[in-house]
Amino acid sequence: MTDRNKSKEELLQELRRLREKVADLESVREDFAQVEDAMRMAVLSAKEEKAKTEAFLAAMGDAVSIQDTDYRVLYQNEVHKKLVGVHTGEICYRAYNNKDSVCENCPLALCFGDGDIHIIEKDGAIEKGILRVEITASPLRDEKGAIVAGIEIVRNITERRKAEEGLRAAEEKFRSLVEQSITGIYIIQNGRLVYVNPKCAEIFGYAVDEILSAPSVLDFIAEEDRPLVTENIRRRMSGDVGSLHYTFRGLRADGTVIDVEAHGTQTVYDGKPAIMGTLIDVTSRRKMQDELFRAQKLESFGMMAGCMAHQFNNILTALSGNILLAKMYAKPESEVSDILCEAEKATLQAEGLTRQLLAFAKDRTMTRTAISVRDVLNDYFSSHARRENVRYDIQESGGLWYLDVDEALIHQALDNIIENAAQATPSGGTITIRAENSEVASGSSLSLKEGDYVRLSVADQGPGIDSGNLDRIFEPFFTTRQGGIGLGLTSSASIIRNHGGQIVADSTPGDGATFHLFLPALRAGSAPREEKRRKAFVGKKQVLVMDDEELIRTVMDRMLTQCGCVADFARNGEEMLQLYRKAMDKGRPYDAVILDLIISEGIGGEEAMRRLRELDPRACAIVTSGYADKPAMRDFREFGFKLSLAKPYTISDLCDALHEVLDDKG
Repeated sequence: MTDRNKSKEELLQELRRLREKVADLESVREDFAQVEDAMRMAVLSAKEEKAKTEAFLAAMGDAVSIQDTDYRVLYQNEVHKKLVGVHTGEICYRAYNNKDSVCENCPLALCFGDGDIHIIEKDGAIEKGILRVEITASPLRDEKGAIVAGIEIVRNITERRKAEEGLRAAEEKFRSLVEQSITGIYIIQNGRLVYVNPKCAEIFGYAVDEILSAPSVLDFIAEEDRPLVTENIRRRMSGDVGSLHYTFRGLRADGTVIDVEAHGTQTVYDGKPAIMGTLIDVTSRRKMQDELFRAQKLESFGMMAGCMAHQFNNILTALSGNILLAKMYAKPESEVSDILCEAEKATLQAEGLTRQLLAFAKDRTMTRTAISVRDVLNDYFSSHARRENVRYDIQESGGLWYLDVDEALIHQALDNIIENAAQATPSGGTITIRAENSEVASGSSLSLKEGDYVRLSVADQGPGIDSGNLDRIFEPFFTTRQGGIGLGLTSSASIIRNHGGQIVADSTPGDGATFHLFLPALRAGSAPREEKRRKAFVGKKQVLVMDDEELIRTVMDRMLTQCGCVADFARNGEEMLQLYRKAMDKGRPYDAVILDLIISEGIGGEEAMRRLRELDPRACAIVTSGYADKPAMRDFREFGFKLSLAKPYTISDLCDALHEVLDDKG
C-alpha cells in the first residue's frame, strides 16, 4: 500500500515511528560519542601510563628487559641497550649468548617453570672486560593469572663484588695476622675471656678452648696481682680511662709465675661493652733488665771498690814484705816468730779482702788458660779443707769441654759459692757439684753470647732462699747471715761476668738452692801443666825501681836483696831516666827496671817506659801496680814492658818475675 492509500492516521503513526527512530539514532550517536570519548581517554591514559612506565624503566639505574614466553625480547630500557646492545624482537639466548637453546640456569626459564622470582649471579663479557651481574627474573601475568612474559632486572655488581672481595681479603688478612701474631690478643667481656688468639693461649700454657671455657679471667692471674687487674678492668669498663698499659704477674697452667705486659682499651664486641688488648710475656726481658741493672750496679761499685783495693795494695805490699823479711831474721819457734806468723795471717786475710774487692774490676788483668773441670775441682779441694759434716758429691758428665778461664779467679769464685752452700747447711748435708757442657744459642734467655760453655752447678740441702731475697743475693753488702759482709756472692758474680759468663740462682724455700755457673769453654784440650822451677841468679843483678811510696822502696830494697839483686831507687820517671842514663854512660846499664804505673807527682810508668825505650830500645822493664785493671797491666807488651806484676806480691812472686824476664835476656 502506497502512502496515498494510507490514511492520515496511519501516516501520523508512521511519522511518530520515524521520529522515534531518529530519536533513537540520536541517542545512539550520543552514546557512540561518549564511547568514542571514553576510548580516546583510555588510549590517552594508556599512552600516559606507558610513557610513565617507560620513563620509570628508563630512569632506573638497573638494566631492564621484557621477554615473552618464547624468549623474544619485547622491551629494553636504555641502560639495558647500553649494556648489551639493542636486541628488541630477537630471541634473547641467541642475541646475548649466540646459542641455539635456552641458557643453562636461565632465571627466566626457572621463572616460567614455577612462577616464582629467581635471582642468579653470572659473569658476562663486554667490550670493557668481564662484568659481574645480578639478574632478577619475575613473571608477568594476564588478567587470568597466566604467565605471558617475564621481566629481567640486570644489576651491575662488579664494583660491589670487588669491594666485598677486598673486604673479605682484608678480613682474612686481619684474621691471619691476629691468629699468627707473636703478640697475645684477647677480648674480655663480663669478667671472662671471650676471645684469645693462639699466642695468648701459649703465653699461659693452655689450649684456646681451655681459656675460653674458664669462668673468670682472674684464673690466669697470680693471686697477689688479682686486685690490680680487677681494678684496671673496672676502670676501663666504667669509662674512667680509655686505655691502660701496665704489667702484672700471670699464672701458667704448670703453676709458673710469669711477668706479663698488658695493653687494653674499651671496645664493643657483639654489641656489648668489652675490653680488647694485647699481652706480651716479658719474663725473659725482665730477667735481662734485672741482670743488666745488677751489672751496672756492680760496675759502679767496682770503680769505688777497685780504687780502695788498689790503694790498699800498696800498703799491703810494704806490710807483707816487711813481715816476710822479719820472719827470715827471727829465730824459729821464738815468740817473735809466732807474732810475725800471726801478723802474716792477718795480712793474708787483708789480701783476701782486697781480692774480693778487685774481683769487681771489669777490666782486671786475667791470665786465661785451657783447664779441665776436674783439675779445677782437684786444685780447689787440695787447698781448701772439706767440712766434716758435709758430703761433697761431684758429678761430671762425659766429654766435658775445657774451661777458658783465669784459674786463680775461678778458684776464688768457686770458693765463695761452695762456702755459701756449706754455710746454708750448718747441721750437715750434701753439696752436689755437677758439671756438664752447655751450648748457648742466639736468643737464649741467658745474658750470654752465643757459644760453648760449661755449666758448673752447686746445689745445697739448706732451707732455700725466698723470692724476695733471691733477686738481691748478688747485690754488694747484701747478706742474711749475721756478721757477714755480703761480698762473697757479689764478687763471684763479677768474676764470672768479667769472664763473659753468667751465674744464675734457683731456689725453692725449704728445698735448698742451686747456683749455676756458666763458664766459657774450649772444645780443644789443654797443654800439660809445667811446674815452675826457680833458678838461682849467677852474680848480682842490677835493678832500678821507680816508686813514689817510701814504704815500698824500703821493703823492695830488702826483698831484692833476698832475690840476689842490687837495687837503686827513683821516686818518679824523671829520676829514673837520669839514673838509667848515668848507668849507660858508665857502661853498666841496669839488667831490669821495675816501674810503678801510677805516680802521684811527676812522670808515671807508661810515659817513663816510652822515654826509656827511646833511650835504650833493649831496656828490660816490668810494670807493677795495685791497679791491675789498667791497660798497661793487662796488655803490657803493647806498652813495651816484658811483664806485669800486680801488687801486693811476695818475695817469691818478685823473684819469679825477675827470673822470667832475665833468664830470657840471658
